[in-house]
Amino acid sequence: MGMFPELNKRKTIANVKEYFEKDFPRLRARSHMNLSSLQSPQFDSVPSHSNVNTQENNIISSIQAQEYVKETYDIINKSPRIYKIILKNRYLLDQSNTVTMELAGYEQSMFNVYKNRSLLHFAEAFQDIYDLNDYSYTDNDLKRV
Repeated sequence: MGMFPELNKRKTIANVKEYFEKDFPRLRARSHMNLSSLQSPQFDSVPSHSNVNTQENNIISSIQAQEYVKETYDIINKSPRIYKIILKNRYLLDQSNTVTMELAGYEQSMFNVYKNRSLLHFAEAFQDIYDLNDYSYTDNDLKRV
């Protein structure tokens, strides 16, 4: 066993795809919230039983989203050239696999290899922000990737 636990590549790749396809669009939308446009809290005469400050939670959530979005862009921009081309075009610019494959200059089989490598690279680089890696294994998983 090395310094790092064995990575389940197939599940990690699925986690990164899910991040880019489901979470990242929402984070990007939330990060563009105009903080100055948030309304001041309004107090009415009816007492509230909630101790939650929703405006504060919205601001914290927006700041967190901004950090995730900024780190995502930074990691992609600092990635090796082929990974940057794939991640930027496929997930930031929402290009199809076909268009991204043409921009990368690879045929389908090599493109898939580099796409998976770029997703694993992103997971490793993003780990300090949010861990997308998966370390669980079954016997069948070892044979697939």
